[in-house]
Amino acid sequence: MIVEKHISIEGNHKLSGDINVKGAKNAVLKEMILPILSEGKYVLTNVPLIADVQYMQDVLEVLGINSTFQDDALEIETPSQIGIEAPYEIVQKMRASIIILGPLLARCGEARIAFPGGDQLGPRPVQMHLDALEKMGANFELDHGVLIGKTDGLNGVEINLPYASVGATENVLLAAVLAKGRTVIENAAREPEIVDIANMLIKMGANIIGAGTSEIIIEGVEKLAPTNHEIIGDRIVAGTFLAAILSTKGSGKINGINPEHLPMEIKKLNEMGAKIKTNATSISVEYQDNLKAIELSTLPFPGVATDLQPIFGSALLLADGTSILTENVYDQRFQWIPEVQRMGANIQTGWQHAMIKGVKRLSGAPVHATDIRTGASLIIAALQADGFSTISGIDHINRGYEDIVMSLSSLGGVIEYNNNDG
Repeated sequence: MIVEKHISIEGNHKLSGDINVKGAKNAVLKEMILPILSEGKYVLTNVPLIADVQYMQDVLEVLGINSTFQDDALEIETPSQIGIEAPYEIVQKMRASIIILGPLLARCGEARIAFPGGDQLGPRPVQMHLDALEKMGANFELDHGVLIGKTDGLNGVEINLPYASVGATENVLLAAVLAKGRTVIENAAREPEIVDIANMLIKMGANIIGAGTSEIIIEGVEKLAPTNHEIIGDRIVAGTFLAAILSTKGSGKINGINPEHLPMEIKKLNEMGAKIKTNATSISVEYQDNLKAIELSTLPFPGVATDLQPIFGSALLLADGTSILTENVYDQRFQWIPEVQRMGANIQTGWQHAMIKGVKRLSGAPVHATDIRTGASLIIAALQADGFSTISGIDHINRGYEDIVMSLSSLGGVIEYNNNDG
């Protein structure tokens, strides 16, 4: 685990070259808990060595499930008897741990989970998860900060989600695979990570139709079996490197990513003036004559991912004209803006909109990351700035990026970890 306090960056160096992305954080964290559903040995490959994977290993450990890393492979061994409780000191590190609720109820009939923590992005209510699971036959109570769920058996039902929540879709999916009868999820999230999770469940023996569409149909089965699975590439990490390369007027190729997982982002990069080439497993980007301002709105997939809004925003700080960002998913996704304003960015915000007027130059400054994607956006801003920047709060960055300093150094960035307080 990286423990350095800061990342130091000297800006105004063009990034170029090829880089590989590992498996998607938002897929692997959920696929790590699929072994809750059935005892045996599982092997996940293309796993990123990020802090959140290590946190999820801690969650599995308190449930009695062992996991070990071998290169980019994670071996998971589930015993016949597992625990049902995830305490606060484990869960507070990561919101994704709420997803163990569905599979624990499905296999054990009971779950005790502390309310989750994670990034400070405003309310991400779990009530939608609870409402759906209650409809399937679970009961919940909150006792001193611990959510206690019990069921005498989950039953398939039709669930119409109020909005296309990724987390609620996943929790219902993981509960429904062992429920009695048919579950239909209407207004289901369509993200590629949902499809990848469903594909792993199908390998385990689940009966799932429609993953990747707004209607997912699950016929419950009596039991599942262990399997091996390769994680899809991380589209958010890929988008981060594409934005970083373009914003420094460079060119490069991102390997290990399916371009179909970034359809609107590729469209927006084209609008910014980038030359984009794709094949089945890579995306190439090349800076042309200048960067153009664009309008960008975040939406559930296939729209622009909310995780990439701060990252694309930082790539537009020096663009010609005025860009308009509209954030439709998380109401506190503009936390990156006050930090880049310290570097000379010209941004005005109002409600869910940010107006970025491109400036001639940015100047390096000390800035602080409050969450994973804010941290990545500050790195991109610093790469474009004159002089030196230091970024603190890098524990957040390490939750979602496997050694981003080494990755950017390999592309020509002048970036390093340091322990200094200045």
